[in-house]
Amino acid sequence: MSSSSLTLFFFFFFASTFLYTSTNSFNITNILNQNNEFSTFNNLLTQTNLASAINSRQTITVLALSNDAVSHFSDQSAEDNKKVLSLLIILDYYDIKKLRSLNKKSVILTTLFQASGQAKGEQGFVNATVMDNGDVMFGSAVPGSILDSKLIDSVATHPYNISVLHIDSSIRFMNPDGSFDVGSSSKPLPPQPPNDDDYEFDEPPSPPSSTTKPPPSAAKANSTSGVSAISTPNFASAFVISSFWLFMTVW
Repeated sequence: MSSSSLTLFFFFFFASTFLYTSTNSFNITNILNQNNEFSTFNNLLTQTNLASAINSRQTITVLALSNDAVSHFSDQSAEDNKKVLSLLIILDYYDIKKLRSLNKKSVILTTLFQASGQAKGEQGFVNATVMDNGDVMFGSAVPGSILDSKLIDSVATHPYNISVLHIDSSIRFMNPDGSFDVGSSSKPLPPQPPNDDDYEFDEPPSPPSSTTKPPPSAAKANSTSGVSAISTPNFASAFVISSFWLFMTVW
């Protein structure tokens, strides 16, 4: 094998490896392992198989609970724990700056529970509201629900792939009729959310079809985050095949 062929081989090998690993650019377990304050929450994500679901996404926000805020999870079934935790996984990127600079006071966010297909009515959506004092509150988007979870600070960010935010309590899991389901909290009830006219709906990101041109805002977001509109796994496979063909040609 000539030196030029060997150089080409290693170039395409490492380039293909980089493209493959870029599809798994974060690991929620490793992120939370950096802070013992979230060790119980971290274990719950692993036990419910939600950690792998988070890692499989390219864009996501995790609302993390400290150890003292998850004590009631031990009294719930594994199924209920998974439902409540799925409500804390937002299918879009939101850091503190983005939340506090909402065009409207409130935004309705799509969660992993909505994507599970088990949600009824508005169960799979979360309401995030910026209060008059600047606090960001979260609550179920089911009509009549309260804002029962407060944003504390940021745990970790990897723009625009993953944001991990610390909240003070879990979001109550509500039935479609507005009655309480699971995820109890004994603290005093916070203020009610604003009127429906103040809501802004946010849909989870999805890859554009071959016949549809993405809006300018989406194109800008993809450019900023470094995430291509092309499906990365498919592109990596094509790249590896073409590289192999080129290597065999110059062998």
